Amino acid sequence: MGCIMGVSFFPMLVIAEVLPWMFLALLVFIGMLILIFYSMKIKSQQEQIHELRKKNEEYQAQLSNLSELELLKPELRKIARLDHDVNTPLCVITMSLGRAKKLAIDSGDDMLLGNVEDIMRAVSRIGEIMEAVRVLKTIPIIKEQPNNTAENKQENRDE
Repeated sequence: MGCIMGVSFFPMLVIAEVLPWMFLALLVFIGMLILIFYSMKIKSQQEQIHELRKKNEEYQAQLSNLSELELLKPELRKIARLDHDVNTPLCVITMSLGRAKKLAIDSGDDMLLGNVEDIMRAVSRIGEIMEAVRVLKTIPIIKEQPNNTAENKQENRDE
């Protein structure tokens, strides 16, 4: 009775009843794939947020160091200028020691010659120290700025 021209309606009926459930299963499967995709994406974003927070903490620490450096810059600039301020008197001392050495040699005064050589070694050591201080002048953040900023004006008043 359920046949029209030799075709059974039973398989069509089964397909018609099963098709909505298959469609629903397919939708659930797609929904699960979407959930898995977004949960992986959320996990990745949470890891990125964690990394960004760590970097932010590091940057905050560096910022703290930078603000301390800003306080030190005027003093470091003064120290950087010391080489010039000290080297000029050292040159005068060295020239005078040269004359004293000549006098000690001419007069044969070994005690004076020994004292002059001791002083020359001390002057030479001071020159080495000033050479180490001169390195500060090469650091870009400590270099004197060509324009006369408020900071430079304040430093000049302090001197």
